[in-house]
Amino acid sequence: MRFAALANIHGNHSALKAVLDDVAAAGISDVVNLGDCFSGPLEAGATGDLLLLLDPEGTGTVRGNHDPLPP
Repeated sequence: MRFAALANIHGNHSALKAVLDDVAAAGISDVVNLGDCFSGPLEAGATGDLLLLLDPEGTGTVRGNHDPLPP
């Protein structure tokens, strides 16, 4: 089984898009997200939108040390 592991995205939508394009080109469909998704000065909203398309239920994502606790 091949899978891609993402980590420390920190709101960098452009980099995430490039990585996901490479993952798709490699024929990998299973992706896990190891957190630290949004903190940082870049495009947190666009990053969130892309991650929701990738994993709408959030089942392949864990909370990183920069991710807030849910309310």
